Amino acid sequence: MRKFKFLTGIIAVALLAACSPKLQLTETKKQLYPISEEIKPDVAITSYYQPYKQKLDSMMNDVVVVSSKEIQKAQPEGPLNNFFADAMYQSAKDWNIKFDFAYTNYGGLRIPLPKGNIYRYKIFELMPFENAFTLVTFKGEDVQAFFNYLAEGGGDPISGAKFTIDNKKAIDISINGVAFDITKNYTVLTSDYMANGGDGGAIFNKAIARTDLTYKLRDALFQYLEKKQKAGETLNPVKDGRITIK
Repeated sequence: MRKFKFLTGIIAVALLAACSPKLQLTETKKQLYPISEEIKPDVAITSYYQPYKQKLDSMMNDVVVVSSKEIQKAQPEGPLNNFFADAMYQSAKDWNIKFDFAYTNYGGLRIPLPKGNIYRYKIFELMPFENAFTLVTFKGEDVQAFFNYLAEGGGDPISGAKFTIDNKKAIDISINGVAFDITKNYTVLTSDYMANGGDGGAIFNKAIARTDLTYKLRDALFQYLEKKQKAGETLNPVKDGRITIK
């Protein structure tokens, strides 16, 4: 008897479901809701986020360094390029990371830095991505191909290396002041974005080893600037001939 009642209940539910009306969309109306100063703020919402906003604003408006000039990027080499790559290189050395030279992509430098006070939020605008350090090791012959890749693109930010662009090929390569040796393996400090082949970086598919790290590129910038500020130095990167065109 129990089984019969249970079965009857299931059938009843099924019949009700079958008989329920099917809702269908018959008409849509599009309407713009303009946002302007005439809209009164929701006090409940603003009072909720205001303490967080005040804390965030106070952090983002910290002066992280003073620049002696406006810092622009350029190819084959520019002050912003050199600052960014040098910050990667120096901070990584401070963190005892083992590598031969540092590299990042030119397109990743999002804004120039202004003359005078540089606030924390400006570094977030310069590096808005959560990219982390990655170590990529190449055979010597692929290191040559790597520098040819940089030369063909017109020059990218590097630190710890130097070369000349000749007909879109890299010549006279030196790494940390020593002439490039095609029989050696070299390790490049870069971003996970580039190591994943971003921005046309298919050359990274030739890597023979890869190590992903937890250090963020943005953290490297902040550490580099913090050291300058504590030393009483202004930010004044210059072009030093690390990439030239023949």
